[in-house]
Amino acid sequence: MADEDVVDFLNAWDLSQYIQIFRENEIDIKTLGLLSDDMIRELVPIIGHRAKLKTNIDQWRLIIQGMTGSSEINFETELNQNSSEEHTNLKPTLTSTTLSAENHILINLDDLGVVQQSEQQSKEVPSSLQSPTNDDVHNLLKSTNEGKSLLASFGQSGLLDSVGRRRLCNLIINRELKDDAQKRVLSTRLQDLAYQITSVFHQERTPTYFIPYISYGPGLKRSAKGKLLDCLNNRRREYRKSGLIQTSRRSSTSSSSSSSFSLSKGLQHSVEEEDEELHSSVEEGLKWLQNSSDPWELVEKNWDITTNVRLKKLMSKNGQSIAKYMEEYPALKKPSGYLLILKDFQVSYPGKENKLYQNLIIYKNNIFELLRAKVNKTRDETVNNILNKYIKLYLEENEEISNIITLLSLSFLISVSSTRSKKSKIWRPSKIEVRDGFITHVRSDSEIQETITRRRSKLIEFGQTLQPFVIIVGHSLKEISSYLVVVDNTFYRLNSIIASVDCCFKIFLTLNAEYPVESSGIWYFIQRGLYNLKTPWDKNYTAVNAFMSDVGIRHTEDE
Repeated sequence: MADEDVVDFLNAWDLSQYIQIFRENEIDIKTLGLLSDDMIRELVPIIGHRAKLKTNIDQWRLIIQGMTGSSEINFETELNQNSSEEHTNLKPTLTSTTLSAENHILINLDDLGVVQQSEQQSKEVPSSLQSPTNDDVHNLLKSTNEGKSLLASFGQSGLLDSVGRRRLCNLIINRELKDDAQKRVLSTRLQDLAYQITSVFHQERTPTYFIPYISYGPGLKRSAKGKLLDCLNNRRREYRKSGLIQTSRRSSTSSSSSSSFSLSKGLQHSVEEEDEELHSSVEEGLKWLQNSSDPWELVEKNWDITTNVRLKKLMSKNGQSIAKYMEEYPALKKPSGYLLILKDFQVSYPGKENKLYQNLIIYKNNIFELLRAKVNKTRDETVNNILNKYIKLYLEENEEISNIITLLSLSFLISVSSTRSKKSKIWRPSKIEVRDGFITHVRSDSEIQETITRRRSKLIEFGQTLQPFVIIVGHSLKEISSYLVVVDNTFYRLNSIIASVDCCFKIFLTLNAEYPVESSGIWYFIQRGLYNLKTPWDKNYTAVNAFMSDVGIRHTEDE
């Protein structure tokens, strides 16, 4: 069965019509790189589509090759592999596909982690066929009681159970941080430690303990992961809570910036690996981005190179406002500029990028039932008419319309609080103002600019700035023709209401921007309830917490 990565590839390559065919033929990420021309011809009979698929697969191979500095890639497939962590005794069957004939790299496509380079590439780096040059793990196990216990229990079989793996990772990470709680543990070190574990416990697999960050296609990235990294992050979290690690915070530099901030987990891990002197390539990338926005391939390349530097600056005490950031990087003002922000969100909050799509489907019927109940309790005739209209539209069983109604109804279900301006003016937004501060519906394109101007003027009156928001365009909610995300004077056009809200939310978090004052409760519900994200600047919204309980959302921790 085609796995999630292959589906992502086909969507990104505009070949989504072949997803079902790939599923029927059980093409997963392990076998994608093994497809021959004859196999591709059988899967994709249309010549144009076949050429597109072949070109993209070749580019994907080159990206992996570029990561390692290799000219040859062997794709390892593990046929009949049992995926259970507790049953990894089956030996893999290897099949090789040669791209060129200089150096040798072994890539485990089951995990998309680079295993090791060969001696032709670097004799100092251990390969999967050599003994490790470093035996820190083995020495640690022999010199501690906990290590001796692990060796006695699992040394002979070479395979640990889940508790044993946890004990081993705790032992290793505690030793790594023994003398310095704030020590930077680089990916290369974690990769080496993971390999050393497999040299002691021969049935264990390196990817179980660490898989490095990897980019394997335009817009498609895999965050670093593994038991060692999880243990390291947990230990740092404990140290941070106890005060051993100091978390930097920032104050607001403008009304568009969050009042306080510390680096997200994803960015924190990424930044730890780039704490040395700025490379010339990064400096050149920043200068290029500040002066150019074409071609797009170079935009994306330089954007990726400069990720850590840009995000660190955004989240520093001298962080920029949205307007200044958009001015500094002109590519953000292009129609596809939002894709760059989505890339940064994925770095800062790995694993959260699809949460809205996943969770809105789960909870939207519960939200609709709360909307139904609200009708009977509302005395405002105007609001009642709107809610009845929403209910009628929701029941038409159109997926997009029901998503629109679910999101619009949040403004009527979450209580709002008054806002006091710097001039002591008090503004208690109406339900309709809350809704329009979140998602504004206009009937035609000609109304867009007037709507923005009017809203900006109202906000200035109360000492506020215009923050990003969503505009939907259509004669009625059943006939929406355009979805726009408004960011300062830039409009991003998306293809659905979920994509628009997802984009807008990621702009807030990535650019360290405040939510619009009138709809902040809605955005906080989306953040905590649907993305399950916590940030250092979170406010305590009692109404939102109660609403989450009503919807049936029970998050035990920030995943």
